[in-house]
Amino acid sequence: MRRALLWVVVAALAAAVPAAALNPGQVPPTGHPGLPTHKSGSAIGEGVPLKAYAQMSPAVHLFGDVVTAKLAIVADTKWVDPARVRVHTTFKPYVVLHAPAVVHLRIGRFEQITWTWKIRCIESPCVPRVPRSDKFHVFRFSPAHVSYVDGTGKPQYGINAYWPPIEVISQVSPGVQRFLQLTNHIKWRFALSPVAAPTYRVSPPLVQWLAVALAGLFGLIALFLAGRWYLLIRPRRTTYAEAPGTPLERALAVLRYAHETGDETLQRKAFERVADELGTERADELTRVARELAWSQRTPEDEEVEEFAVQALGTPEAEE
Repeated sequence: MRRALLWVVVAALAAAVPAAALNPGQVPPTGHPGLPTHKSGSAIGEGVPLKAYAQMSPAVHLFGDVVTAKLAIVADTKWVDPARVRVHTTFKPYVVLHAPAVVHLRIGRFEQITWTWKIRCIESPCVPRVPRSDKFHVFRFSPAHVSYVDGTGKPQYGINAYWPPIEVISQVSPGVQRFLQLTNHIKWRFALSPVAAPTYRVSPPLVQWLAVALAGLFGLIALFLAGRWYLLIRPRRTTYAEAPGTPLERALAVLRYAHETGDETLQRKAFERVADELGTERADELTRVARELAWSQRTPEDEEVEEFAVQALGTPEAEE
């Protein structure tokens, strides 16, 4: 049964050779140039060791559609080792989507090898043009070359298989085309395909909580450093409860400090403060002396300042 089926397939392919293996308008050659002829005959006829058949489907397709290209080699295994058959072809400007699928079918002396390519063109050269032209609508590919090589890979003979032409037409209907020409307006329509769920190396909620934790930690560190900085630079205030003595004693302490550090401006202010305090407690000669020293052009000596301070406090040394 399988042998009879293969004979039917071979007969059908042989009958289709003028349409599948030759370009339209090409005159079928006599014999098979490039192939040896065996006088003792071959199982596929005409004494040739192999035959090639090429086909494209669909012959007319819409722009962007996938086209299937098939190349079938029928060989007589008495004269041909199928493992040594090589195929070279190109489909420019179409692009091959993936490596061809290769199928082997053997019955008796026959073996058929079928290569199947999926091709597509979505580039500018394949866009149907207006006005219509075969240059942009009908594509004729270079023939596929089938080689038979020896054990070293050197070609011994070969044959060409001619791809039938294919035609590409626009996906824009004539009505839409007429509308575009009249209105010069494009109404876009598109379908939203389901989008695969995204995958993550780390769970997004985990990343969120880690970010919140890090932000809180950095905030606490910032508050700690700001507190340390404030404690270092804040002005130290001395309250009246902390400062010992009466206001007059404190004014005299500032006077002594200003005199020891050589701060003339502070010293004059201190003399004025002492004069004010003396005027509050008692209005006597020391008040006048304090004001004179505050506005004097010369700087009082150490002994003079110390004597004034002792007198202002009214210590026993001053009374003596």
